[in-house]
Amino acid sequence: MPSKEPPFWIGDREFCSRDLDLIVSTVHRFRSLSCTELAATICENLPWKAPNGRLKIHSCLLLLDQLQAGGLLTLPGKRAWTVGAQAERVGEAPPRVEVRVRLQEILPVRVELVRPEGQAAWTAMMATEHPLGYRRAFGAHQRYWVWGQVRGAAQILGGLLFAAAAKALAARDEWIGWTAEVRQRNLYRIVANSRYLLRPGVQVPHLASHVLGLALRRLGADWRIRYGFTPVLAETFIEAPWAGTCYRAANWVYVGETAGRGRQDRHTRRAETVKQIWIYPLASDCRQQLLAPAPRARAGVMADGGLDT
Repeated sequence: MPSKEPPFWIGDREFCSRDLDLIVSTVHRFRSLSCTELAATICENLPWKAPNGRLKIHSCLLLLDQLQAGGLLTLPGKRAWTVGAQAERVGEAPPRVEVRVRLQEILPVRVELVRPEGQAAWTAMMATEHPLGYRRAFGAHQRYWVWGQVRGAAQILGGLLFAAAAKALAARDEWIGWTAEVRQRNLYRIVANSRYLLRPGVQVPHLASHVLGLALRRLGADWRIRYGFTPVLAETFIEAPWAGTCYRAANWVYVGETAGRGRQDRHTRRAETVKQIWIYPLASDCRQQLLAPAPRARAGVMADGGLDT
């Protein structure tokens, strides 16, 4: 949660007292709007946009929820708005596939974007076949299919999901050299491989590391096209009984273990399984980029691009 006292950072944007006053006054004045409409109005007026020009509505909804939890405002509606309340539509998973061959026999393997019309099938596959199941991804994320040639026909062999990074990881943050303030400002430049599935019937040696390499080679460009910026570091978590063998083979780096807390557990009340933390630099100078200082405002211009009148 951002500090109640400005200035505070969310991603690459710093919020000052004037920004917070605008948010609170907008919520108070437009009580008839839904939370999403409020977020869109606030993003337009701040302004608060992604590098590709899209309003950062989801980030604003998260901020509104946090400000309400801190007692700074009251959102409209009979029940409190909660991020993640809406379920994702689940369709029918792709047909099962059984393949036990050498990697060379299913080439070319392709990692391709999941288009909107395929998202329900992708979700069904992950929900039913991934050991951890699947919960809806919020914020910036990208789904992928894994395709291979099986007996002369293209077949879906699995899928991947890249999404928001963990808010704080001591081992990762130490590797980067982050302070809490720099982490809050630059965290958006890390993406997490939060789901990776090779389907239960797929037994192909070396396929897992091969797929990771294909995915990472296209991830930066796909993210830039969709969100207007390029991530510089990827992370993932491995828990027993898995050992992270395919990540090691794909040149990911083990940096330590989690503290055994959930990503939303701010008060250390809920224990979770300790997981290995693996990272992969997507840029040779990823540390330098993740340690970049805050952008300096030009004389007469606010850091968010608005005129300092």
